[in-house]
Amino acid sequence: MKPIVMIMVVFTLIIAASAPGYASPASSCESTDTVCREFEQFIDAGQFDKIVAQYETAGGIAYSEGSRSYIGQAYLALASREDISPEQEERCYINALKLNCPIAYMGLYFFHVQKDEEKALGFLREYVKTKPADTVPFVILGEAELAGNNYETADAYLREAKRVAHAYSPRVDWLLFKANYLLKNYQFASEMFMNAVTKGKFESEIKALSTDPRFEGIEKRPEFNACRSLFKLTKSGN
Repeated sequence: MKPIVMIMVVFTLIIAASAPGYASPASSCESTDTVCREFEQFIDAGQFDKIVAQYETAGGIAYSEGSRSYIGQAYLALASREDISPEQEERCYINALKLNCPIAYMGLYFFHVQKDEEKALGFLREYVKTKPADTVPFVILGEAELAGNNYETADAYLREAKRVAHAYSPRVDWLLFKANYLLKNYQFASEMFMNAVTKGKFESEIKALSTDPRFEGIEKRPEFNACRSLFKLTKSGN
């Protein structure tokens, strides 16, 4: 599966913009902007190649913001095609970025993550600088920093993920629990732990804590008094 398809399907970031028959709720075009209106029709018909072809052969035309948005969407949609080369796919993401379409950083992350994880994470770091209203890049970066024992940085990313979330996320709270426990912010860690286990299933994760020396004695900490039965259950294997 192409990286941008993973973004569309798994994270539902631009699925509407790349599906034939899509029409935005409100036009991005000024009433007199005929080029933008034309691109809007192409988007609605799923004719992304026509937008890109017109853009790439037009020379130095100064496109409006609405037109540039549609051109960027077209590049992202073309990146999902199975009949393009990896080089063409990457170029689509880069061109989308040039058109102020920062979600293309997500495509570049997935494009590179299997070959060079640090390079891929670099694209996400650039993406979060744009302050996206999307938890995904913050969570990925938070998990990466947590795995690298960079707990303060992990905490910062995960707190931002929680701030921008539109829905409750037990997974984010679980990661915040781990980061803050390791930072010795035990009270906040216990609050995040309870949030997570109340709304989600974390039996295997709790059991794994017993084999992680960093969490040794967690069941004895007073902040986790209300959770002691959970630690006993997972240790007993029930």
